[in-house]
Amino acid sequence: MSFPESSSGRRATPTFPPRPLDDSRTPSLILSALPDVLPESLRREEPTPPPRRTGPSRPAIIKIVAAVVLVATLVGLGVWALTDSEPAPPAPVAQHEFTFTRAAEPAAAVLDSDCADHAYGQTKRFLATTACQQLTRALFTTTLSDGRVAYSSVAVVRMRSDADATALFELVRKDNTGSIADIVRDRAATAPGLDRLSKGGFAADKHGNDVVIVESDTATKDSDPEAHRNELKRVSRDALRLGRDLK
Repeated sequence: MSFPESSSGRRATPTFPPRPLDDSRTPSLILSALPDVLPESLRREEPTPPPRRTGPSRPAIIKIVAAVVLVATLVGLGVWALTDSEPAPPAPVAQHEFTFTRAAEPAAAVLDSDCADHAYGQTKRFLATTACQQLTRALFTTTLSDGRVAYSSVAVVRMRSDADATALFELVRKDNTGSIADIVRDRAATAPGLDRLSKGGFAADKHGNDVVIVESDTATKDSDPEAHRNELKRVSRDALRLGRDLK
């Protein structure tokens, strides 16, 4: 910086503008210079807090996984037990004591709508006031263990209601109440050496509105009347199944 010289050849003393008076009404402004580079502590970004967990906690997850594994294990054991165990035994098949053959005559079942006309005793009187829908009868044969031929008359009485069928079923099972005339007695079929089958064995059953009545006998009787009757009862009981498909 250069200073002007005075007329006497000396350098002139520099002059400055007057200093402004301090005025309390004008506060002093103090400026602090900031460094060009902020300190490391100020430049370091605040770490972002980790997101809050909204799902189950770790112990809960462990329990869920354990439960899933347990269920899968139990299911696996169940499947193994079903596939590895021995197969269930087949259901028992009903065994029949006698083998029956449809008699040659009549070739078809005998059908009637007037059941009272083919009955006797109290059964006839019952059917006269409580009409049936249809009577179906047929003749079958079977061979006994000693070679004798037994004849079985199978009659199916279809009543109009279950109550009527129950009443008829209870009536024919009692002694001395009559029954439906067997097909030989009614002369709708023939059995050599027999004029009726009611002196042998009797059996009855009920299926809904149907009452099945079977009477069986042989031309040659057993020497023991009671043994003969019991054997023919077995024949009649076994022949009850034939009534379900009688046509």
